[in-house]
Amino acid sequence: MKPELNPYLEAIDRELRAAISTTSEAAAPLYGMMAYHLGWLDDQLRPVEAYHGKRLRPLLCLLTCQAAGGDWNRALPAAAALELVHNFSLIHDDIEDNSPTRRGRPTVWRVWGVAHAINAGDAMLVVARGALTRLLDLGVPQARVLAATRLLDQTCRRLCDGQYMDMAYEGRLDLSEEAYREMIGAKTGALLSASAELGALIAGALGTLDQYAEFGHQLGLAFQLIDDLLGIWGDPEITGKPTASDILERKMTLPIIHALRATDRAPSLAELYAQRSQGNEVASILALLDSTAARDYVQNAADAHQTAALSALAAASPLPPASRHLHDLAASLSMRQR
Repeated sequence: MKPELNPYLEAIDRELRAAISTTSEAAAPLYGMMAYHLGWLDDQLRPVEAYHGKRLRPLLCLLTCQAAGGDWNRALPAAAALELVHNFSLIHDDIEDNSPTRRGRPTVWRVWGVAHAINAGDAMLVVARGALTRLLDLGVPQARVLAATRLLDQTCRRLCDGQYMDMAYEGRLDLSEEAYREMIGAKTGALLSASAELGALIAGALGTLDQYAEFGHQLGLAFQLIDDLLGIWGDPEITGKPTASDILERKMTLPIIHALRATDRAPSLAELYAQRSQGNEVASILALLDSTAARDYVQNAADAHQTAALSALAAASPLPPASRHLHDLAASLSMRQR
């Protein structure tokens, strides 16, 4: 992130730390698990500064609030709520996907067990929803706070829909691109859409809610497609995941879906993908993907969504300096490496 974004990031961190706190000594380890996942503590619950993600969603909220003419400081509770919702979903995803690591460290369930991880994720969701009430303390009108709460609840429901589809589609070699796009629109696009819309809502820019929501939605689709590319062709030194990790895990991402539809060698790819991963088949699968130009296909699709996002942003007539930050943030997604 550029240094100009540091004031926003530092304020987000303060808001999150205030939300993840308790006066109960008995329950303190529960909040420690949440703090561990957020990168503030190690597995012995000692202070540490670990990689905690990009804070993309809360940044979008603050920047759209400012771009829509509002005071971004008043949007901090919503920004914190968005980041906590995102991370609650990650804690649960790690359990459901049996993922041993997240951001280069053991996942919460690997350290404390599945039962505690489920509880920590649930608690983080409740803390997220409660964080929104501080909007009232900052002078945000009740009607907007109610609308913000409704939007966050609707978004959480869409996240659950998307996660269900993701799990239901595992091993579905007949999965269509349309079904996949619907899934990522719910699982990834919904929260980024809500992040941008919430910022404009708190600013009171009701006439631009649709434009900012579309900006976030298109950005979310581009983000997921770049994630699909990194899951196969990302540098493991940077991503922290094994080479071609999505192939090893047999994930049905857009490069695979495209290749299964775009080549007369699809039966060979389907046969390889249906087999239990041994590792030695990865090179053959990569060769089949190359034969269909799957990498270029997905990159072009991501670029198209990025262009659509920037068009929606322009339609909202955002104010500087946040308009520049939002544009730069959107443009940087296509160049990210983790």
